Amino acid sequence: MISQTLRERLGDLTEKEVLWDSPLAPYTSFGIGGPAGALIKVESIAELQRLICFVSDNDLPWRFIGRGSNLLVGDSGFEGVVLLFGKKMSGVKLLERSVTGGIRVRVAAGCSLTRLLNWCVEHDYEGLEFAAGIPGSIGGAALMNAGAFGGDMAGVIEAMEVLSLAKGAERLMRKQLDFGYRCWSNQGVGEEKRIITSVDLILRRGEKTVLRSRCQANTAKRKKSQPKMEKNAGSFFKNPKGDSAGRLIEASGLKGTRCGGAMVSEVHANFLVNTGAATAEDVYRLMKMVTDKVEKDSGIRLSPEVHFL
Repeated sequence: MISQTLRERLGDLTEKEVLWDSPLAPYTSFGIGGPAGALIKVESIAELQRLICFVSDNDLPWRFIGRGSNLLVGDSGFEGVVLLFGKKMSGVKLLERSVTGGIRVRVAAGCSLTRLLNWCVEHDYEGLEFAAGIPGSIGGAALMNAGAFGGDMAGVIEAMEVLSLAKGAERLMRKQLDFGYRCWSNQGVGEEKRIITSVDLILRRGEKTVLRSRCQANTAKRKKSQPKMEKNAGSFFKNPKGDSAGRLIEASGLKGTRCGGAMVSEVHANFLVNTGAATAEDVYRLMKMVTDKVEKDSGIRLSPEVHFL
């Protein structure tokens, strides 16, 4: 519990009203999750720095959740402070457009991938079409090294601006960033854990009609192969090297398997979906059932791509 004294002090540090005991389900694509002790929409880097210093100094648990598109929140919620970026941290800025066709763009971490991609298409900037249909923010996409259709974020990132308790604000160039499969490996831990505040991208000049057609085709492929109606957190498990989690789960006969309100999608087996009233416990039990059955059948232990709070 956050004491009344800390609540008053925390409220003095924010640019917008703190949401106390706020349900987190509406802030996740799964539509699942109990309340946060405090939910704060951060509108500036200065505010973010004040807040992470405050929660650290007062031993308050905290977590940054972005747009919650790759997150499962527990049914009992989170007793600490949950942070996410507000509208002022979602801008897009052109840095450079060279005569040779190179484009440099700076994107605030809270900007949604959909909004960014629409902006790129309107300005004839090529390089992000692989992200068409991927939910979430550019910060989350960089953190997870999101990718599809042969492309990923590591291939277009030039630099990132980050913030941590240990080092404050930093600018990290691509050679300093260690990206792996669906992860940014050297994010740091503890006081050195870095929060992404903006991402610089290297793009190319393109042709609007071609870019729009490519994005529409990629989005159509996603819609055809992924669940449309039920809430979910995207691909639930990482693909093992040389294979696909969806194929392994389907081979184990698990499509349509349910635990309470959670179900292995009948459209794509690597999606665990909320059929309407799923709890986090339902999803967790289903995850364990899938993991154990696939390991028994194939000898491969699947690892979740989804993060847990």
